[in-house]
Amino acid sequence: MTRSLSPSGGAAGVLCVLGILLSGCNGGDEAENRPLKRPNIVLVTIDTLRADHLGCYGFYRDTTPRIDAFSKDALVFEQAYATMATTLPSHASMLTSRYPIEHGITANLMHGGKPFGWAGGMLSFAQVAKDAGYATAGFVSAAPLKVPSGIGAGFETWSEPKAAERKAGETLGDALPWIEQHAKEPFFLWIHFYDPHWPHRAPEPFDGMFDGLDDTAKKEAWIAERGIPERATRSNGKKDTETRWALDNYCEEVRYADDQFGRVIDALKAKGLYDKSVVVLTADHGEGLNQHDWTAHGLVWDEQLRVPLLMRFPAAAQVAPGRTDKLVSLIDLMPTVLGRVQPLETKKWRAFFENATGVDALAPDFKERPVFAQRTGRELATTDDGEPGEMYAITAREWKFIHEPTVAERLFDRAKDPFELRDISKQDPNSTAARLRDIERMMAEQRYRLSKLGPAGAGEMDPELQRQMNELGYADDGTGGGLAAPPPYEGPKDASGDAEPSEPKKPKAPKH
Repeated sequence: MTRSLSPSGGAAGVLCVLGILLSGCNGGDEAENRPLKRPNIVLVTIDTLRADHLGCYGFYRDTTPRIDAFSKDALVFEQAYATMATTLPSHASMLTSRYPIEHGITANLMHGGKPFGWAGGMLSFAQVAKDAGYATAGFVSAAPLKVPSGIGAGFETWSEPKAAERKAGETLGDALPWIEQHAKEPFFLWIHFYDPHWPHRAPEPFDGMFDGLDDTAKKEAWIAERGIPERATRSNGKKDTETRWALDNYCEEVRYADDQFGRVIDALKAKGLYDKSVVVLTADHGEGLNQHDWTAHGLVWDEQLRVPLLMRFPAAAQVAPGRTDKLVSLIDLMPTVLGRVQPLETKKWRAFFENATGVDALAPDFKERPVFAQRTGRELATTDDGEPGEMYAITAREWKFIHEPTVAERLFDRAKDPFELRDISKQDPNSTAARLRDIERMMAEQRYRLSKLGPAGAGEMDPELQRQMNELGYADDGTGGGLAAPPPYEGPKDASGDAEPSEPKKPKAPKH
């Protein structure tokens, strides 16, 4: 189903919050990096795609031949992390360059049993692009991203499934003709594939393609080093608790999604657009696959938050293909892309840059910092049946810290324990206490930015959308106790916990 959307969508408004001014957002000196003049921007997001299941990220199976070929043309970010392992909040962070606490969307469906609303005055890049004269189009494949979510604000053309979901091939049935029709004008295009989201049902000829492969030793080693148990914690629909079966099925859907991504690249090349476009491939989150006793996603473990991120720029941008191990968040995606683009002097363009929480990861003065993530907004405390409550995490180059207020803190040495199997919080209480102060400071800063936007609008729940979300397994998404109301902001605190005299000064957004 394709439709046109008015500009006054669910995320309408202007970002007028205290943000971080993006230094060097043109990617440095123009002699070294010439900004692109109105290139097409193509964003492809593959739902539930673990970074470690791509060949170009070291996977032992041939799951992604088309993406691997694309990676040779692209800059591959080896350490990219989602803000939340949940579809709608993660995509909202990509398009607004803000953490979920800041944009207000912390679940797919509802918060504490109530429909959500976006933070007042939130601005999506689609609105920025449309305001700057770009043709804008979004083609999505599942209920969490349908029109009532508000994620479609700024997209002139919008396509979504009539049912709860659709396969990537169906989505491209709408998207590829649109590319052909708009080949002569600059455009911002977002294509979302729901594959390989659970339940894993790859179409022919991908269904069963990894059955009986002679890679048992590699599979067993992969399972063992991650500490994955024999049995799943959630039904997979068929052989519903068998770890190896779940892994094979997931790989089949990854291969299918890879094939469909190849069709996008082929279409761009056929119309002579590939070398005129910035092409970005990423995922909203990963998948548990029984690691840490969790089949699906929504938590803050590495396998659920680490995502592929590949950016391919036209030659004029002088961004060489290759790999980088810079630690980045998906809130950095748009600032990094736009840092290679000649600025368009509109109020919304300037506001988006000046108020983004994300930063340009390719700027000469980029400074790596820990990245933040949180658990989806379902329950406040862990329930009797084991459903986790609030969880927050910060990932740094050397360590990972998880804060679960109603349970405990966890600290991991990323160099020695990349799969987060050995909690060292009790062995290093001083570091644990310091990391807890770090995460509390980051959350306070995010709540402050949210407070500057104004209250979230009152959402309304569409009964049919709720039915479709339940069909996809989101019956409990945000309908339990909900997240605790954020405490009043008292200003940033120093290491002792005392409030500092005033909020640090930041550059002001331009008046408009």
